[in-house]
Amino acid sequence: MEPSNLLYSLCSINHKQKFIHFLLHSAVARSFLLLLSWLGVWFIGGLVEYAHHASVWFPPAGLTFAVLFVVGVRAIPILMLAAILVTMFTNNDYQIELQDIEVLEGGVLFGFAHIIPYYIGSKILYWLTQNKQLTLPLSIISFLLIAAISALVATALVLSALILSNMMSMNDFSATWLPFWIGDMAGIIVLSPLFFSFLHFVYPDKHFKILEHIEGQLLSASPQYKYKVLLSLSLVLVAMILAKFTQSMDSSFAIFFLVLPHMWIACSENAFFNILSLALTSLLVVFLVDVFELMNFVMVYQYAINVVAANALFAIAIPALTSYNTQLQNKVFVDSLTQTASREYLIQQARAELQKAQIENLPLCLLVYDIDHFKSINDMHGHDIGDYALKSLSHTVKQLLRPEDLLGRYGGDEFVVLLPKTDERVAMKIANRLLENINAIEYINDQQLSASIGITSIKQDDDFESLFKRADNALYEAKRSGRNCIFQH
Repeated sequence: MEPSNLLYSLCSINHKQKFIHFLLHSAVARSFLLLLSWLGVWFIGGLVEYAHHASVWFPPAGLTFAVLFVVGVRAIPILMLAAILVTMFTNNDYQIELQDIEVLEGGVLFGFAHIIPYYIGSKILYWLTQNKQLTLPLSIISFLLIAAISALVATALVLSALILSNMMSMNDFSATWLPFWIGDMAGIIVLSPLFFSFLHFVYPDKHFKILEHIEGQLLSASPQYKYKVLLSLSLVLVAMILAKFTQSMDSSFAIFFLVLPHMWIACSENAFFNILSLALTSLLVVFLVDVFELMNFVMVYQYAINVVAANALFAIAIPALTSYNTQLQNKVFVDSLTQTASREYLIQQARAELQKAQIENLPLCLLVYDIDHFKSINDMHGHDIGDYALKSLSHTVKQLLRPEDLLGRYGGDEFVVLLPKTDERVAMKIANRLLENINAIEYINDQQLSASIGITSIKQDDDFESLFKRADNALYEAKRSGRNCIFQH
């Protein structure tokens, strides 16, 4: 690279870094960016307006909800200014010809009517998520319900404000309220989660727990993600071309097949890319409604956007629930200190192997051991050293066992090794190998562990309790014989 080009690149990077730093640390810059963003998404919604004050979706509702959730009451003056500005534009665009003072009053009325419901809804959601009152599925249900109710209240208040300010006639109310409500609800459900993630970048000092499944994942889309999105967009295009050429209400319902690729994306991608794909496909739906002149079916597409988004948001919970179930299973089946099998899991598996061995006439042995003088280790050196000894012991024993063997912590310092398809001769060899390696473990100041081991083999009429009792009795015989030895019953 030539020196002049290199210098230009370095200067460009430096300017970008300064701009980002300025944006993240300047309240004025962030307020100005918020105002421009709100006006920008308002105009986008206006491009697909199919009736006065009614759009296929209303992106400003989603941005307002997200901003009030993240920034709070400090954002209200900016949102109010945006409401006044768009009211002025609407007055000119619709040629309503109101006086300036009437436009200002109408803008203030619209601002309060638009902001108050979303402020209350966002604060309720904020309280629920910040106080960890809800699981992820219940958080999603709460978000959807709050979005629907907030949008409905906003619809009633905004339309009333438009009527009071003479920007809308009372006769238009009945024909406008339902598409207005569905459009606002779509704006919140589809776009608020996306706006949450962007606002987290602009307001990094704000921590909101609703994004715990989005933060830190912005660069982790799978290599197949672009093909999944392309499939979704292609399905939208095919479904809406079908509706265009057939002009049939029945054919317009093909758009609901969009649920399938979005469920696939939601179950296989992280939350951010799930909501990003929702925004892209719904934007294409909204755009094609206008391009293909499908206004006769617009309510179908509005409902489809909401239904697909709700399903995709619920599907976000599937990976989270899978992870939670795995963690819960580990808590139940794995001892947290030694990472060996828990007592419950050990007994469950032992009973299954015992029954199998009796039916198929297979050998099986049970080996029980504990650390000699373990109480003295705790008393003399503390429980931290005792825990270290248990973990070191378990790690060593696990390395020596076969894949089919199972090591579990039965309680305290007592451990059980289940040896399927193993006769007494082989079990004794395994026990000797374990004891030799246990004696080599140093837990503090060159002091080495010792252990006593009891062994027993299966009998035809055994259950787990009788098998364990014999092995446990053999363990105590080993202790009575001087410890650090093996006794076979």
